[in-house]
Amino acid sequence: KPLGIGILSTAQKKKILRLQDRHIARDLMCQLNKFGEKVASLPGVTALTDVTGFGLLGHLNEICEGSGVNAVVEYDKVPVIEQVHHYLKQGAIPGGTLRNFDSYGEKVEEISETQKHILCDPQTSGGLLIVVRPEQEQELLALAQDEGFSLTSFGYLTPQSGDKCIKVVAG
Repeated sequence: KPLGIGILSTAQKKKILRLQDRHIARDLMCQLNKFGEKVASLPGVTALTDVTGFGLLGHLNEICEGSGVNAVVEYDKVPVIEQVHHYLKQGAIPGGTLRNFDSYGEKVEEISETQKHILCDPQTSGGLLIVVRPEQEQELLALAQDEGFSLTSFGYLTPQSGDKCIKVVAG
C-alpha cells in the first residue's frame, strides 16, 4: 500500500480533506494483508512486517538492527498516495511522524523534511514491507501478480557498516 494514510487522516482531523479524497485512506485501510501469509512461506523471503504506526523507516530500522544489515531506500520508487503532497503543503503532519523520527532518526542518514514526513508517517493498516533475496524477487513479483497485488521494489540491503543503518537516495 502506498504511504500517506496518516497524512490524509490528519487532513481529515483538520477538516481540510477535499471531498474527492475522502475515500482514499479508508479504501486502503480496508485492504487486507492476507497476501502476507503466502509471502511468508516463500523460501527467499527473509523478513516481512506490516508498516504501521512506526512508519516505513521505523519498521525498516527494526529489520536492519535485528538482522545486522544496512538499507538503501530509493525514495523516488517508494509508493506514495498522490494527494499527500497537497496536504503536506497545508501542514497536515501527524504528531506521530516527528515522534517517530525522534526515536530512530539517529540511525538514518540526512533526509529532507518531505522525505521525513512521508517515510516516518504513521500508517493505520499500512502495506507490507518484504525483504526478499534478489534471486527470488521475480518469484515474489509473479505470486503478487497472480494474487492481484502490485509490489514495488524500492531498495536493497547491504552489509552492516557505520552508525547509520538507513540511507535514502534518489530512485
